[in-house]
Amino acid sequence: MLDPSDRKLWLLVLAIPFVAWLLIDPRPAPTVIPSPDRVDPPPVTGSEVDSHPILPPPVHIDPPVDPPIDPEPMVLPFQCWVRGLSAAGELLPEGTELPLVTDAGTVVTGADGGLEVAGEGLRWISSNGSQIPVELPPGQWILDCTAQIPLADAPVQLDWVILVREERGQFPARLVISGTTPLPVGMRLLVKLSHQDRTLDGGYEITEGESVWWNRALVSDSWFAGCLAMSIEWDPNLLRESQRSPLESLWPGIARGEIWSWQGFLCIDDPQEARRQQLEISRWYAEVLEEVQACRDLLLVASAKARGKKSGLLRDPERADRVFEHPLAATFELLGRGKNFDYKRWRRLIDEVLPQRWSQWSAVGKVPYPHRQPAAAKNVALLFNVLVKYSRLESTVLYEALGKPRHIHDFVANFDWEPTTERKQTLSRLRNFIEAIRQSIWK
Repeated sequence: MLDPSDRKLWLLVLAIPFVAWLLIDPRPAPTVIPSPDRVDPPPVTGSEVDSHPILPPPVHIDPPVDPPIDPEPMVLPFQCWVRGLSAAGELLPEGTELPLVTDAGTVVTGADGGLEVAGEGLRWISSNGSQIPVELPPGQWILDCTAQIPLADAPVQLDWVILVREERGQFPARLVISGTTPLPVGMRLLVKLSHQDRTLDGGYEITEGESVWWNRALVSDSWFAGCLAMSIEWDPNLLRESQRSPLESLWPGIARGEIWSWQGFLCIDDPQEARRQQLEISRWYAEVLEEVQACRDLLLVASAKARGKKSGLLRDPERADRVFEHPLAATFELLGRGKNFDYKRWRRLIDEVLPQRWSQWSAVGKVPYPHRQPAAAKNVALLFNVLVKYSRLESTVLYEALGKPRHIHDFVANFDWEPTTERKQTLSRLRNFIEAIRQSIWK
């Protein structure tokens, strides 16, 4: 019997031919016949490899493209519409010389008080006769030149006051002041523009000699047709005693510490434009008051009807007509009363329709020429705020009368009062705002 190690040896010997048959292919290798037109390159030697390194394949690079040539920038024309006005706001007669000169000569007013001139080469004429270039950006500019009335006793004697403004308001307006002063060099004078006791713009200028030539940028960006009050003040109390004494001969009020002032006007646009703007303002405010009063009465009538009552205001023909002629009158009429009251329609009116409708008057920028009637312009926003509050209070009273819990969008601002009491107080405030606007616009 064979030893186990001998058996393993015999098995290994028998397996060697089989493994060799698997690993060694007895078939001959195929013969490759080169193409007749192909020439194989000679083998590369080591020295050739060193002298001719293998380079990466070429990378395709697009040729540089020249950027498109921008067209010539559009050059805006520099044009000026020059208008001559009196201190009362009237157009100056045709042929009146203005404080401007071109290469063709002095600028004079045209048949309608104004004249269009090219801005290039345009120059100011100061009170001492010197010519100063009009330096403004290209655009359409309006120059309102107001001739001033001489004053016997003032810290300045002005010939002209000129408002310079760009037609579309893209650049700050400027105020040009031309005249003379008896004050010495270095005196500070306060320049103010105002309308209806409200200062629109102001700042200090310093004297540089007998001639006055000030060209100052203005902050205000809202100009309207009409005349603005203008003042130039010199306060001697700002000087030391040693500075005041030599100047007492100029004006007796210096010894008493009084402010020495000049009063005049800066006029804008022509009288026809001023009347047109005033008519636009009057119509706009009349429309606002009509809307507020009509909506107030619509809410009163609808709430009374829902509670099974008839509003007493319907006995007033004027108020009744205002209610029935309102565009939303038919919608309010469909609300119904008592158990049949349409709460969904009511909420849509209170929460969506009315606020959206009122925004055409109450939104920022809707008031025409707000600086012309600043008090009324401010009261418009307050008026609609009170109207919104009243509508919520009227809704609170209505829900309470019909046995419904107060809606989340309704409110009572003063919890010390009953809703009916606060509603009464809010209606009174509404009347006060209406009357205040009437006094401002049509006083």
